[in-house]
Amino acid sequence: MRKLIQILLIVIIAANVPSKIFAQLPKALAFGNFTYADPLGALSSSYKNGIGFEVGGGIGFGRTLLYASTGYINYNGKNSSIGSIKIVPVKLGIRRYLLFGLFLNGAIGIANQTLQVPINYSGNFNTVNNSGFLYEFGAGLKVFKLIEIGAAYTGWNNNGSNLNALLLKAGLAIKL
Repeated sequence: MRKLIQILLIVIIAANVPSKIFAQLPKALAFGNFTYADPLGALSSSYKNGIGFEVGGGIGFGRTLLYASTGYINYNGKNSSIGSIKIVPVKLGIRRYLLFGLFLNGAIGIANQTLQVPINYSGNFNTVNNSGFLYEFGAGLKVFKLIEIGAAYTGWNNNGSNLNALLLKAGLAIKL
């Protein structure tokens, strides 16, 4: 009888130890999404809605994930005398899963910008490259353990001006 209890105890421990060990291993995530950007404030007076993409990856324990991402967003001018702004954000952030696939995230980074600045009224432009501090915070929902949809508010510095936009994102996220 004692031998049976020992064997039963070993089986119970062996069945529970791997789940405890794997629960402590880091989780990895790779994601990519389409981004629709609605310019706000000063940006909205001269530029149309932007479109672009974002790709990234992260690692974390439990419900908290540290991530890095980059992407591209292009805003065209509202008329032909205004050029375009192309943004390549490089961000580091944190994502916290709450419940039912709902998450909050926040990130900081650099907005690498290419601006088309008009030289004259004939449609000729100079290209100006600069970069500025970028921040972003938002929320999202992961559905079917593969698809993510979300919204975020982003802002960045451009030659002393603060530009901002509301981002709507939809894409895939794969837990590795």
